Amino acid sequence: MALSSPASDRSRAASHLPLPPALLFALVFGIGWAMFGALLNPGQAGDHFEQFTWSHSFEGGYHKHPPLPTWMLAAAIRVFGFWPLWPYVLAALCVAGTAVFTFLVARRLLGERLAGVAIVLWGLHFAFSWKGQLFNHNTVMMLCLAAAAWVALRAAEPRSGWFGWIALGMLAGLALLSKYQSAVGLAGLILALGLSGMLATVRARIGLALAVVISLALFAPHVAWVFHHQFSTLRYASTTALQLDAAGRVHKLLSFTAVHLRMLLPVLVAMLGLLGWQRVAPVAAEPVDAAPQRVRRAWMFGLLGFPLAVLVVMCLVFGVRLQDHWGFQSVQFISLWLAWLLRGRIGATTLRRLCVLALAIHLALMAAYARSVVDPSSLAGRGRPDQFYPAQHLADTVLAAWRQTTTCPLRFVVGPTYEGGMVSVYSGSNPAVLESGDPLKSPWVDLDAMRAAGSVQLFHSADEAPAGTPPLRTLAFMPGTSTTSSYDILWTIVPPRDPACVK
Repeated sequence: MALSSPASDRSRAASHLPLPPALLFALVFGIGWAMFGALLNPGQAGDHFEQFTWSHSFEGGYHKHPPLPTWMLAAAIRVFGFWPLWPYVLAALCVAGTAVFTFLVARRLLGERLAGVAIVLWGLHFAFSWKGQLFNHNTVMMLCLAAAAWVALRAAEPRSGWFGWIALGMLAGLALLSKYQSAVGLAGLILALGLSGMLATVRARIGLALAVVISLALFAPHVAWVFHHQFSTLRYASTTALQLDAAGRVHKLLSFTAVHLRMLLPVLVAMLGLLGWQRVAPVAAEPVDAAPQRVRRAWMFGLLGFPLAVLVVMCLVFGVRLQDHWGFQSVQFISLWLAWLLRGRIGATTLRRLCVLALAIHLALMAAYARSVVDPSSLAGRGRPDQFYPAQHLADTVLAAWRQTTTCPLRFVVGPTYEGGMVSVYSGSNPAVLESGDPLKSPWVDLDAMRAAGSVQLFHSADEAPAGTPPLRTLAFMPGTSTTSSYDILWTIVPPRDPACVK
């Protein structure tokens, strides 16, 4: 009678799990980080309040960005009701989806065992751990591109039907509707398909053309919106990409690299720890069931090398001042390459060891994050305190003053999306925010109705208040035991003109 080995028994047992263990590990911590922030934070990131501000209306676009992330939040509010924690839920869902599709891509390119290593390393990157609680345009873009990469691999199979190419076109269109930067990632996918030989047949090239047409058709209404709104999204993008001189280009590229090496630090620590463990207690390497070399190299370049090369060219050749958040998508597949570097050291117990190391690193990062919430010294040097600001206290303070002024509910807030958003979201009634007092940024706000109903107005500084503004009040932010304010918010009440509302 044949006897099975312990390793094969473990492999067989793992195959009966609803999800591969490594993917399950990544999902637990990906979702866990978002929920950790939701439970611990006294406020929310500024990007969340920006989405809440815009979610009052389904628009073809918003003055800074394309519309898909805002549509997602607006849909959640309209279907399930208003809830301040919706961005955390959406962030968790996006991170979970990105994890699943990243694992599926890794499994097709690297094989099952290395895919497990890749997804555990992926979850240690700051974008999917510490910052995994953020719901913004980067979050949705990375989900769309991960899904598009997997669908592209499936669609290019010889026996694949047309549905794969249709799905790829839809995902590409959604990616473009999340953030314009996705065009770089999508170009990388096309490059990977071409270099890998997956477009060798006429059918595959027709399928790709179909996908391109579908994506452009989905994106076209937003393009029309941009034309009818003075190219506001493009003007915003151009103001963030300042031109640099020769020395500035080199300095910016080095600082950009340093920032993203820091984001990768937990991943690198896990890899070094694993190598050290393997040296102390060696395990026999096992064969890797990876895709053919040409396919693997083409996809590694398309998913990782090409987006990074674009950033280098933009900075050094065109003098564009790189924004740090551009790097999140550019390196979202870097864990696949790092896992491939470890291929000669991967044995039966390697993944278990890596999960132990990753668990320790995740818990250490969570402890460090919790300290940031309660320790004022950790906020030193920050500009806006984001999720560390006590948003409920601000909203309660403003609402108490509002109720002393009028018997009517607060329907309008005027101010920046961060300060105004905190008052709106944590007031419980989610009143509309006239962003920075500019009707072009919030065209859904009825100005006549706002004048009749009154409003709360908030400012960064007294200089921003227009002439005739009622006296400003200041709410200081002194975290922990600090006696010095690190962030002042100025606000005032503009009473309603409706006589029925005046006390």
